[in-house]
Amino acid sequence: MKSIKFLTNNSDLFGVLTCSLCLVHCISTPLIVISLSSLNTKLLMTYSWWSNLDYVFLIISFFMVYFSTQITTVKRMKYFFWLSWFSLFLLIINEKTELYEFSEFATYSIISVLSLLHLYNLKFCR
Repeated sequence: MKSIKFLTNNSDLFGVLTCSLCLVHCISTPLIVISLSSLNTKLLMTYSWWSNLDYVFLIISFFMVYFSTQITTVKRMKYFFWLSWFSLFLLIINEKTELYEFSEFATYSIISVLSLLHLYNLKFCR
C-alpha cells in the first residue's frame, strides 16, 4: 500500500524518468542496429530483447500517466496526458506492425511532449 502511495505522489518524477529513458532507447536503437549489422549477424538475433523494451516503457508510462491523472488539479491535463499516451501507443504499435510509415521524429516528439506534460504537472498542477 505504501508503494502505491509513493508511486502516486511521485508519478510525475517517474514519468519524466521513464520518458527520458524511452527517448534514449529510441535514439540509440538505430545506432545499435547499424553497429551490430556491421559486426556480426549472430548478434542481431540477441537484439530482440532490446527492441521489446518499447513495450516495457509503454506499460510503465501507462501507469505513470494513470497516477498523474489521479493527482492533477487541472482537468485539461488529464486529456492531454491520455491523448499523448494514446498517440505514443499508436506510434509504437504502428512501428512494430509497419502498417504506415512515419518518421522517427513523430515518436521522439510525442515522448518529449509526454515528458513535458509530467514536468508541467509537477510544477503547476498540484
